[in-house]
Amino acid sequence: MKKIIISTVVSTIILFLWGGISQMLPWGISTTQNINAQTVELPEQIKVSDLIRLQPSELTTEKFESQFNGKISTYATDHTFSWIITQPYQKDYSVYFMKEVITQLIVAILLSGILFLTLQLKLKTRMLLILVFGLSASTAIYGQLMNWWGIPAGYAFGVSLNLIIGWILVSYISARYIIRPQSK
Repeated sequence: MKKIIISTVVSTIILFLWGGISQMLPWGISTTQNINAQTVELPEQIKVSDLIRLQPSELTTEKFESQFNGKISTYATDHTFSWIITQPYQKDYSVYFMKEVITQLIVAILLSGILFLTLQLKLKTRMLLILVFGLSASTAIYGQLMNWWGIPAGYAFGVSLNLIIGWILVSYISARYIIRPQSK
């Protein structure tokens, strides 16, 4: 049990750090189109590169916020169909980081469990299993998002790669140094 806890803690930290680092890759944060239609620009917005500034009423009306806030919506125009997720503007992102730590903690628990259940297998076989699980998770998540939400394929493949690399990395470290077979 001690090894599973150590593996979980180490894996959570590495997955969290990898998630942040991988946002700097070409399919990460840089793929986001940043549009500002605020009447008063916040100091944080000035720092955003490639910011597209529009007039407040150019894309939205006062009804937009009340209609879309806190919901997942579809939005159809004469020429486009959009999935929109809208939330109140955040000034403190610490909640996002806490939710990300919790998410990676759950992943780390599951990966540590898989590694524990496969102790009798060779390291290579264990890593192949993690690869298969990573491919399955990526396909189930990002394949579905490509289909239903229309997320760009480059983004889906990139974040899938991030997931698989992260899982293989922490699983290798854990299987090689923490949850490893007993020496004979």
